[in-house]
This record gives sequence, C-alpha cells and structure tokens, in this order.
Amino acid sequence: MRARIIFMMMAAALAFDLHGDDLRSGILDRIAVTVGKQVITESDLVRDLRVAAFIDQKPVDLSGAAKRKAADRLVDQLLIQQEIAFSHVPLPAEEDAARILAEVKSQYGSVGEYQAALVRDDITEADVSDHLLAGIRALRFTDLRFRPEIDISEDDLRDFYKQLIEEGSKKGEKPPPPFETSRGDVEKLMIAQRISQALDRWLGAQRTQTQILYRDQVFK
Repeated sequence: MRARIIFMMMAAALAFDLHGDDLRSGILDRIAVTVGKQVITESDLVRDLRVAAFIDQKPVDLSGAAKRKAADRLVDQLLIQQEIAFSHVPLPAEEDAARILAEVKSQYGSVGEYQAALVRDDITEADVSDHLLAGIRALRFTDLRFRPEIDISEDDLRDFYKQLIEEGSKKGEKPPPPFETSRGDVEKLMIAQRISQALDRWLGAQRTQTQILYRDQVFK
C-alpha cells in the first residue's frame, strides 16, 4: 500500500513537470471572491472585463485594479440576483437581451467583422448575451425595488435644476433650457439619481450582512 502511495506521488510530480504550463494556465479558475457560500472566480472577472471592453469597443484592461472593479460589480450583481430570487421579481426574458445584442452587432460593418472581434477578445456571443441579460435584470430589479420609494416635490425639482446649472457653469457648459421647458427631463434625471443612491445604500447594507472575502493575490 505504501509503495502504491509513493508511486502515485511520483506520477503526480512527473505530470506537473511535463504539463506545468497547462496547470499554470488553469490559474484563471482560482477563487477571486467568496460571497456567502457562492464564489466568483478569476475567470469570471476576466470574462466580465473582456465582454465590457468588447461592448464599449475599447482595449481590454486585465490589470489588478481593473479586476478589483470587476469583482465589485460582480459582487453587487450577485447580491441583486439573490434578492431577485428571494423576492420573485419578474425578470426580463432572453429576448430583451437579444434586442440589445442586435444593437451591439449593428456597430460592426458586417457579420464577419463582428465574429472577428469576438475571436480577438476571446469571448463568445453567449458571453455577451449573458452579460447584457444580467445588466437589464439588475436595472429591472432596481427600478421595481426603489422607484416606489422616490418622492420628489416641486421645490426639490427646482433646487436640483439650479444645481445642474451651477455644475454646468463650472464646467463651461451652455445653460440648459428654462425649467418649465425641461421639467420632464429634469425630473427623470433626478429620479434616476435618487434610485441610484437608494441602490447604493441597499448594497452597502447587504454587504455588511454578507460574509464577503476578496482573495488579494488575484488582484496583484
């Protein structure tokens, strides 16, 4: 029995010597973050960054800092998905992602260019579709969960409008149309801001209630 164990150990060591490159290539599957009992792997981070760069038509950034930002996004996304499952929020169907995917495809001159870009960024169309679907589901949850809590008065709107003018003036931007003309757009913008703030507060609370562990070696 002892001889068998020693033989297996020697075989394993030999396999490592012969296939060290293959084993090292598997490092992308190491755990990057644990969120409660669920995990986010480094390959998840890389895929997220590659797909985001593909959609934005920008070079892929796989630096440690970029991976950390991707990890934060995926942690938030996972917390939202858990809440969606718990609260049974009605979700957009895959057809909704397909419509946005069609818009992404339209940015390319031909199907061939689109396919070549997928190969270049080392992703698949399914990766892009999944990314888009997760995004619109998060937006649906955010809107259904927090919009009913938003209560904006006329004074709030006018104060927000003045704030927009002041901020635009500091940046050298031309002033917006009069309040009465742009009231609808101002209201939409303020509601979106309030919803975003409510989401940030909710995510902050969820993070304090969930055991989240980042593996620092992944982000070096």
